[in-house]
Amino acid sequence: MPTEPSFAEWVCLTLVNQKVSHGWALGTMLAPDGELGRIWTLSRPLTYRAIDGLVDKRLITRRGQAAGRGRDRVILGPTAAGRRLASRWLDTPVEHLRDVRTELLVKLVLRQRAGLESTALLVAQQAAFAPTIDVLTSSSSDDDVVDVWRRESARAVRRFLEHALHPVPEVSATRPDMRLSARNQLRGSITAVHHGEVMSTVKAVLGDGQPLTAAITKDAAQDLDLAPGDAVVMIVKSTEVMVAKQT
Repeated sequence: MPTEPSFAEWVCLTLVNQKVSHGWALGTMLAPDGELGRIWTLSRPLTYRAIDGLVDKRLITRRGQAAGRGRDRVILGPTAAGRRLASRWLDTPVEHLRDVRTELLVKLVLRQRAGLESTALLVAQQAAFAPTIDVLTSSSSDDDVVDVWRRESARAVRRFLEHALHPVPEVSATRPDMRLSARNQLRGSITAVHHGEVMSTVKAVLGDGQPLTAAITKDAAQDLDLAPGDAVVMIVKSTEVMVAKQT
């Protein structure tokens, strides 16, 4: 039974499906100064190895010789199975947060290159990552350096996906700071965030060491991108506590 294609093979298969028809052209696109090179690179020897693997898996075929000489001028084309799998791969969210930097970015650029809409993929990616990001952004403010790295990486992924779906227009640098009618505005630092199904509990410590807790909607906590260590303003009005964060 054929093995699952490697990432290099997936990329080459998708490009062949997009009519990049010979090995030299593939290698040029995947070189450091190529169309995909600013995201991910593949040397020419490894590009030809990926082509051989795709031929062995019967996902592409060699269809004769183009003008010129040498292996790099052999014309490549996808099989029916190759076309189906390339399309399915482009529609599939990545599995891990670490894969966003390479695999997801490559998929988005390849979709753009083919004139494909990416909204459905981005929405599916948000849904796939939501539980993991909630856990990573709920950790304690005194976590070690590895936990801090994982939390900040998760927040960066959440912001990236949100921006990719809803690009934010530029805001003038002279825009005034927000002012509120509520008088009890207490500056503090978040110590913990706990997400429920609908509501989130935000725990903070004020400058004098007093703890304060706010219960806000989960959507609001995610919109504010709250996580332990963030400097915030806790706004107290009657029996309610709101949270404000400088953007």
